Amino acid sequence: MYRHFFKPLFDFLLSFIALILLSPFFILFTPIVALAMKGNPFFVQKRPGKNGKIFRMIKYRTMTNAKDKDGVLLPDEKRLTSFGKLMRKFSLDELPEIFNIFLGQMSIVGPRPLLVSYLPLYNDFQARRHEVRPGLTGWAQVSGRNAISWEQKFAKDVEYVDNMSFAFDVKIFFLTIAKVFKREGISQEGQATMEVFTGTPKKEINVLILSAGRRVELVKLFKEARDRLGYGGKVVAVDLSDTAPALYFADEHYFLPRIGADGYIDKLIEICKTCKINLIVPTIDTELMLLAEEREHIERETGALINIGSKECVDICCDKTLTAEFFAENGFNAPYTYTEEELNEGKYSFPLFIKPRDGSSSINAFKVENEQQLRFFLSYVKKPIVQECVNGKEYTVDAFIDFEGNIISVVPRIRLAVRSGEILKGEIDMNEAIISDVTKMIKKLRPSGHITVQGFFGEDGIMRYIEINPRFGGGAPMSIRAGADTCEWLYRIVAGEKIDASKVKIADGAVYVRFDDSVRVK
Repeated sequence: MYRHFFKPLFDFLLSFIALILLSPFFILFTPIVALAMKGNPFFVQKRPGKNGKIFRMIKYRTMTNAKDKDGVLLPDEKRLTSFGKLMRKFSLDELPEIFNIFLGQMSIVGPRPLLVSYLPLYNDFQARRHEVRPGLTGWAQVSGRNAISWEQKFAKDVEYVDNMSFAFDVKIFFLTIAKVFKREGISQEGQATMEVFTGTPKKEINVLILSAGRRVELVKLFKEARDRLGYGGKVVAVDLSDTAPALYFADEHYFLPRIGADGYIDKLIEICKTCKINLIVPTIDTELMLLAEEREHIERETGALINIGSKECVDICCDKTLTAEFFAENGFNAPYTYTEEELNEGKYSFPLFIKPRDGSSSINAFKVENEQQLRFFLSYVKKPIVQECVNGKEYTVDAFIDFEGNIISVVPRIRLAVRSGEILKGEIDMNEAIISDVTKMIKKLRPSGHITVQGFFGEDGIMRYIEINPRFGGGAPMSIRAGADTCEWLYRIVAGEKIDASKVKIADGAVYVRFDDSVRVK
């Protein structure tokens, strides 16, 4: 309410009162400036306002228009007059901007309006300063004005955008008065005012995708997020096989030994050091346990973050028996899991579902219709877990939790069509009951990074969960493209930024279909 109604109203009323009260000052002072500047007392320049809309900002002139022999304006320090320096000390040159405030182009408090030429130089984070009207004074001005770096100023501007309130504006207003009398931060060291902004150097963030296989879309999404954010760096993919298609869509690719083989961790660390990897992204269940066990060693040796939860969390997720126990102990609905004793004594009813305790991608997962099938699959499936077979609408829920445990997004999607355990067609369905339930589950499990939760939503309105995968699922790109952009968020986290969950907007009802393509590798 304050941001959209009261703040604009206060700006209008206060600027109107200020114009009336200061009219004698403007009448007397304007001719003085004209004499001191030997001409037009006003400096009018195009500046970007809210949402980058251009307006004409008016100030008192503090510099001459002196040019060199080639007709080029001299540097600021040579054009800034003694009278101009005096005006800047007490911020008198800014007073005509009250007219801009009265016209609704500016605000009393907000990020300072900078040059139009800076607009294409901002990265996404810096550009957020234009989400509000520019101000006569701002949080960056009372935090150092021109004496702090551009990056520090932009960080303060965005901090203001995120925390705008009446109390914050009052605080900045009174701090401004104190700064004017103390005359602090008027110029940057070695500069008449502030050095020209030439853009922030690109952050170099290198991402390593493990067991890349067919994860072509995931590789592309990381590259798209990197380019959209204006970062440098590479997306590197590794796999056991030289015919893994995702390898050939990455910026670079390497080969790793089979997971768990001698030298696997050493080779992984070697690649990370060679490519200066900042983020490691596992994609299959079989590597999760090893990475969780070796996490501290790998991160210490490489300095890279691993998109994975704690070892305790991975243990629960990767052992289907422990997953079932977690659901039961914490009150989440799940298929009943039969004990060995119950199976031996015939205390079960068909249909059943059997799968490996440490299974992945629906490999060796079967629906069991009769006794003969049950006895066969019990001998065929290694380390089997047998559960009741549940029906309903099948869902996968993509969730992202930052490395501090904050839940950023929970996105349920209906599995409309599946092949070999991987989704082919899906529909985003922001079912509030499922979102609420999975949110409670996350708080109990305490994972981090991207995870997927699978289950069946019955006609009785109950979600029955079958498994949790603490990694990117095959269909994760659907949720990413719907607005839960975990690739971008991971880049931002590595860059030291925090993700604001309140700004996440999901395209509810969006339907996605996936397809295969061919790429020649030999």
